[in-house]
Amino acid sequence: MQTRADDEDSLLRSVAIKNAQSILAARQRAEDAMHAAKADLEQKTGELALSLSMMRATLEASRDGILATDASGKVTGFNQQYVRMWRLDEQAMASRDHAVILPLVARQFDNATAFIERVDAIYRESPAESFDLLRMRDGRIYERTSQIQFVDGANVGRVWVFRDITEQRRAEEKLREETRVLELLNEAGTALTAKLDVKALVQTVTDTATEVSGAKVGAFFYNTCDESGKAFLLYTLSGARREDFEKFGNPRATALFGPTFAGAPPIRIDDVLQDPRYGQWAPHHGMPPEHLPVRSYLAVPVASGSGEVIGGLFFGHPQVGMFNERAERLVASIAAQAGVAIDNARLYERAQHAAQEREKLLESERIARSDAEEMVRMKDEFLAMLAHELRNPLAPLRNSVEILRRVAANPSGLEKTRAIMDRQLAHMTRLVDDLLDISRVSRGKLEMRLEQSRLADALRSAVETSRPTVAERQHQLRLALPGDDVIVHGDQIRLSQAFTNLLNNAAKYTPEGGVVELKTHIDTDGITVSVEDTGIGIPEHLRDRVFDMFVQGEASPYTPKAQGGLGIGLTLVRKIIEMHGGNVRVESRAEGRGTQFTVWLPRVAAQPAVAASPPVSPASLFQPRRILVADDNTDAASTLAQLLGVMGHDVRTAGDGVDAVNVADSFSPDLVILDIGMPRMDGYEACRQIRKLQGSGARATIVALTGWGQPEDKQRAVDAGFDLHLTKPVDPQQLEALAGSGD
Repeated sequence: MQTRADDEDSLLRSVAIKNAQSILAARQRAEDAMHAAKADLEQKTGELALSLSMMRATLEASRDGILATDASGKVTGFNQQYVRMWRLDEQAMASRDHAVILPLVARQFDNATAFIERVDAIYRESPAESFDLLRMRDGRIYERTSQIQFVDGANVGRVWVFRDITEQRRAEEKLREETRVLELLNEAGTALTAKLDVKALVQTVTDTATEVSGAKVGAFFYNTCDESGKAFLLYTLSGARREDFEKFGNPRATALFGPTFAGAPPIRIDDVLQDPRYGQWAPHHGMPPEHLPVRSYLAVPVASGSGEVIGGLFFGHPQVGMFNERAERLVASIAAQAGVAIDNARLYERAQHAAQEREKLLESERIARSDAEEMVRMKDEFLAMLAHELRNPLAPLRNSVEILRRVAANPSGLEKTRAIMDRQLAHMTRLVDDLLDISRVSRGKLEMRLEQSRLADALRSAVETSRPTVAERQHQLRLALPGDDVIVHGDQIRLSQAFTNLLNNAAKYTPEGGVVELKTHIDTDGITVSVEDTGIGIPEHLRDRVFDMFVQGEASPYTPKAQGGLGIGLTLVRKIIEMHGGNVRVESRAEGRGTQFTVWLPRVAAQPAVAASPPVSPASLFQPRRILVADDNTDAASTLAQLLGVMGHDVRTAGDGVDAVNVADSFSPDLVILDIGMPRMDGYEACRQIRKLQGSGARATIVALTGWGQPEDKQRAVDAGFDLHLTKPVDPQQLEALAGSGD
């Protein structure tokens, strides 16, 4: 029988065996779980390594530069593209500090400070995202984006991504440039087909080609000729002012410039200063001072459809190598279109010009026909008036000759007759002189001997010349002459002639017993001389034509002596005054209330007076002289010889040039007076022959006395050897001074 103790022991042993079995089972389960967990960990570790490896490969394969930093700016990661993009080294990246890396990156910008300040602001303000466009000094362009990274809702740092868009931007810029060029070419093509104005068309071509080529300055030169031969005329400019080129003159056909105008292919030079064709010609031998700087050079001929080289397009840039093949091709295309368009425009302009010229010719023909009819009428009136004016003095002259024949013994009658003849001869001389002067005016050959002279002297001379006419009309003459210190630069004789015409005109158209007034006003710039009368005035229809040739005022019952005259006096007045730099105007208040002519002349500073030499008595210089007079007009020769004989000289006559030479050979005259238009030998040849007779001995004074008084006649006389040229009829006092001068 088992005891209690044995039972307990058996029970304990059984429990122990069960516990041991449970522990072993639990241990086995734990070992199995541990082996399973280890296997799972190893799998997870492998997967993580693979994931990290794939992430690193992905980062390194990215074309973007990537940088990861924590909130304090410490670098937590980056790829090699970032290092390459910013041209960094291992030492810089080993710092793992963005603050160390930033200055190295910032050196690549023009404004490094602004770059760093922007990064600091992103860290400080901590935006969820940021975007910036970065332009480096060397032309690279990067896009920079950044984003905050969160883990379990916490900010663990920022990822910076840098993308190089340089080529993209260049492609976009090139596309925009291509679009712009196409638009320009399209606009130019439209303009070339639409515009018919050559100037506007060529300017459009120049502007377009300058912009398309990328030049700083462009120009079009016409292929033309000037007086010195070949020259090229600057026609249009783009990118520069015309005055920038005017000081250098037109270019010539140099070795570099000339071939373009001969139709040579386009010339493109990267640096014109290095080209052997440049700088060979004087005076500049290259680029002249102040010329716009040009290094890159492009020249393209512009030819018409027929092959004529119209001109050339020229382009320049201050930098080297600015023109490429594409620019040359584009400009050549524009030039080809321009040649045809310019040719068409020129043809159109010629057609327009021909139409305008035809219209002008038709209008000119109408005007000429009207003018011719008016001139025929005026010619008829003028010839009738000329005949009348010439007959007027001829009648009293003829009567006077008869009086001389009949009352030769009556001294008082002779003096009266002599005065009449003197006045009428003076009148005829004035008529002829006016006719000659108006002829010179119409041909622009009116002579002026300008010198400083006193205006008062010219006015006094005019007053004295006009005084008989004023006295005959019983007018009151009021004068306010300037002082002798008033000096003008003028021809005193011509000025006297102008004012004489004004005074005579005033007296002529003023009823008897009227007033003629001459006044002067002096200011700092000039002198105003007015001639005013109380006459009949100027009819309204004549006021605008009073200075025209052959226009005359109308006589009235109160001014019967206003009839006559040639209608050229006021025309001469205007021309003479204008040739002195002045002007003349007329003011007529109303018919019957007088007229005022106002002359303005420029004033010059008075010169110191020169003491005049005391007059020398003619008698103290007189000595009889041997004088030869040659004229085929027997009456003219004999009367002149008789007058010289009365003066106390020994005179011989000849009827033509041959006789004159023979008489001169035997008579040895001191003074020879030769007519020009003589038979057998004219006066010019006679003068030359007489000069040969004299040899190197005593030289006679030879004077031409002729009806020909034009400047060319005087010059021909000088060339033939004459000492003096006088026109018929000669003034007796001038003749006496000449014959008795001893010259």
